[in-house]
Parts: sequence; structure tokens; C-alpha cells
Amino acid sequence: MLPDPDPDPDLDLDLDRQPIVRARDVEHAYPVAAGPAVPVLRGVSLDVRPGEMLAVVGPSGSGKSTLLACLSGLETPLRGSVVLDGVDLRTLSPQRAARHRRGRVGFVFQAYNLLPALTARENVALPARLARRPADRRTVDAALDDVGLLAVAERRPEAMSGGQQQRVAIARALVVRPRVLFADEPTGALDTVAGSDVLDLLRRAAGGDRSVVMVTHDLAAAARADRAIVLRDGTVHAELDRPDAAALFAAVERAAAAA
Repeated sequence: MLPDPDPDPDLDLDLDRQPIVRARDVEHAYPVAAGPAVPVLRGVSLDVRPGEMLAVVGPSGSGKSTLLACLSGLETPLRGSVVLDGVDLRTLSPQRAARHRRGRVGFVFQAYNLLPALTARENVALPARLARRPADRRTVDAALDDVGLLAVAERRPEAMSGGQQQRVAIARALVVRPRVLFADEPTGALDTVAGSDVLDLLRRAAGGDRSVVMVTHDLAAAARADRAIVLRDGTVHAELDRPDAAALFAAVERAAAAA
């Protein structure tokens, strides 16, 4: 596999700093054509612990995907702070933030986001190329083998099932050995069997120095996590350790009723 990302020499990194992600009083809003901006996050504070799988659930419109974007550095909060792998993202220029993110963060989305003109092997190799750390074929093939798809390495996305495409997306996210893997509704477009396979991969990805943060509407999927955060109207309504589906359902129902 590829070595761990080299620190940016311009950044004051403390790799032993815990947690891996720390958000404090994060607020965000989106502009509308007429009238004031619409608040989405209203002072969210949370930690992502080393090696854990954290699920974020809540009613539709509660701010789950926006929180994921802010935690990962894809969005800049209007107020509050996000510290990612020891670095406060507010202190970085957009270019340095992108560099920091490329080496430390992986993404898996519901829509897979594979490039249709590239084979599975080429899609997996792409993030390393963009980070200027070309992955050798052995490393890429090992990532595909880890998700059970080495046999389809030369296929393009159109020749793969949805479950296979999502597993390629996971291999692509993991090939650069990120500290945090962010997954936004990773099983939303999959059937039960394919979704279970993807959850197994995400569950195995969490551990050691790597954490997984997953946004999902699927409470059975969220119950696979070590911990779950329930959002309501852009705030943390509840936090559950070692959740089960029944407890999550009750917490989400309470959040919806209180909205």
C-alpha cells in the first residue's frame, strides 16, 4: 500500500493530537434569491475519535450533508471552527486547504462519482495521481482486491453493477490511506445485499489511525457504527454510543417531533 501522507512542511502538525476531527460551534447557511440566508447548521460541536465509525442521522433537512461537507473541508462554515488532523482549516488558504484535504480525507458518495471513460483500475489510481503520488499498479490492484473487484479491474463503470461501482469508489477513497473517510448516503442507491457489502467495507475501514464518518437515512446501517449523532434543525439533538436500530429510530422520531 501507499505510505501515509507526508505532512505539509508549511503546516504546524501534531499528528498525535486527538481527536482526528474536532468541530466547535459550527454554523452555516445558504443564500436564497430573495430574503435572508437560510440557516442550516446552528452551532454544532462534535469530535470524531480515532479509529471509530461515526454515523450522522436525522430527519430530512436537518443539515446532515452540510455538516459532512464542513467537517471534511469541502465547505467553509460561516462561523465556528473545524480542526482536521491537527490543523484548523480556518488558518489555511484555499490552495493549502485542498492540499491538506487531498492527503488526509477520502470521500464516498451515493452517486459513486466515477469517471465513465476510465476503467476501475484507472479510477482507483486517480486520487493518488491528483495528489502527485502516483500509485503503482500493485497498490491499485491491492485496493481493488480488498473490495473484491480485482477481476473487473479493466471494466468501465457502465459495465459494472451499482454495488460494484460503489466498491470501486471505496477502493479509490482508501488508496491514498486517508485519516478520515467521509461517506454521504453510501448505500442509498443500492439493494440490500450490495448495501450490506458496502457497509462491511466501511466497517472494516474504521480502526487504527483511520475513522469513518457516514451520513445515512438507513437506521439499520447507522446501527453498524460505534456512535451516532442525531441532528435536528441543524443542532445535535442526541448522541448514542453503540446504537441499535430501535434506539436510533426512537431518537430520530423524537427529533422529528421536536422540530
